[in-house]
Amino acid sequence: MKAKGKMSIKAILVAGDGAGVSRLTEALSNHSISVTVSAMPDEALDECRRNPPHLAIVESDLGAMTGVRFLAELLKVSWTTSTILIADEDEESIHDRTEGLGILGSIRTTDDIEGLERLLARFTKIVPSDQQFPSAKQ
Repeated sequence: MKAKGKMSIKAILVAGDGAGVSRLTEALSNHSISVTVSAMPDEALDECRRNPPHLAIVESDLGAMTGVRFLAELLKVSWTTSTILIADEDEESIHDRTEGLGILGSIRTTDDIEGLERLLARFTKIVPSDQQFPSAKQ
């Protein structure tokens, strides 16, 4: 029988204003999800190449790169990563822009904890505990 270590779900949060995401990181931590925050999309993609996360939450406007482009690039790196887009747009518009990317859904702002909780409920059904990665060794 295989010994199980401490399991941890990993997420990356890519937002232009890294300081404005404390409510999101707190909500993720409450679900035992460890979070890496990045304001730099290229650096975040490099991190995803090295260490693919279970979940990526990405702001729509990342300056040099759009959130949709980031998600398309992430899909090439790790097609199993679940994704959430932060965009203050109507659902139809988001669907049109993200069609084919397989996102879980979107939240309107980094303060939309209710929307995040709804998507996390869906996410936890997708990533069963036996597929969670062991915690990274320091």
